[in-house]
Amino acid sequence: MSGAKRRWPAALAVLLLAASDCAAEPREMTFMAINNILAVPSFVAVEEGFWERRGLNVKVKLVTSGSEVTAALQVGQAQLGHASLSTTTPIARAGGNLLKGVIPYYNDARYIALASGRAMIGRADRGIDAGNPKSLIGKKVAYLSGSTQDVYLRAYLARNGIDVSQVQLVNVPVPNMPITITQGLVDVAVPWEPYAAQMIRELGANAVVVSRGAAGFTTDIVGAVANEKFIDGNQELLEAFALGLVEAAQSIRRQPQRAAEIATWYLDGLKLEDAVDAISHIAWDPRLSACTDIGLVETGNGMARDGLIKIAKPFVADDLRDSRIVDKIMKQHAELFSDLPPLPQVRAECKGELR
Repeated sequence: MSGAKRRWPAALAVLLLAASDCAAEPREMTFMAINNILAVPSFVAVEEGFWERRGLNVKVKLVTSGSEVTAALQVGQAQLGHASLSTTTPIARAGGNLLKGVIPYYNDARYIALASGRAMIGRADRGIDAGNPKSLIGKKVAYLSGSTQDVYLRAYLARNGIDVSQVQLVNVPVPNMPITITQGLVDVAVPWEPYAAQMIRELGANAVVVSRGAAGFTTDIVGAVANEKFIDGNQELLEAFALGLVEAAQSIRRQPQRAAEIATWYLDGLKLEDAVDAISHIAWDPRLSACTDIGLVETGNGMARDGLIKIAKPFVADDLRDSRIVDKIMKQHAELFSDLPPLPQVRAECKGELR
């Protein structure tokens, strides 16, 4: 009995410590996401509890543009944001906002350039012919100036020998593109998903898919970004955050119908059939590779070469993404990537060279 009495304080201490751990408050985080379907991994991570079970209480706040995301990160309104690693991050860094990608999710790491969530949809009754790019000449084209949609359109035209001056550009917010084309105010629109799916459904037999999810036009990688100082000082926290998104990406690949349903809870007016169609056309690969690094660097330096941004020296991959967390997760949680194809190791094995 005396031995048991002597052991009681130690046992009590263990019980109290366990109770304290169980009662620990989840770590609060704010994630700024753009209100489009490319942000669906964050919605899934919340609704399926992938962050909660890792001790995180992540508040997803929806905004309408990448500039809102970067501004919020710069002033500390959020720790992480949803943004394009390939275009938004170079622009931010050129302006002194030292953001880096933490974990991609809208991506296909086998490609240097793939825009799986972008499209060009035309009207057949306006003479648009998917097999004849020259049918766009003289037509009104709805696009979003300065966006990835802008780059996608210009690359498509250049590849097919069409000068941008040969089409009539109409600057239209992407959410407004479906009604703009269905009402016949333009002949072609260049949306991202799920608005491409919506246009195809609403136009019916009159819809012409000029291009959808094409390779080689633009490097198009979206994921979570954060300030580089925050990344350096919060590796453990960010690993838990990234794991939630990686698990969400795998859940989307395995259960796209469920992910589509969740997307309709967050995005006003989104129809389930459009969400299902859109998600099926998007690559959900959270890995980084030699191919993604090439695409990021060439896109960022291309923006500087074209006079869109000014930088003191050319970008290298480490300027635009921090691979420590992704590399660690890929090594320690191979099961979360088991349904994805092997990664290329050298440029010659990559698909989708920029042209």
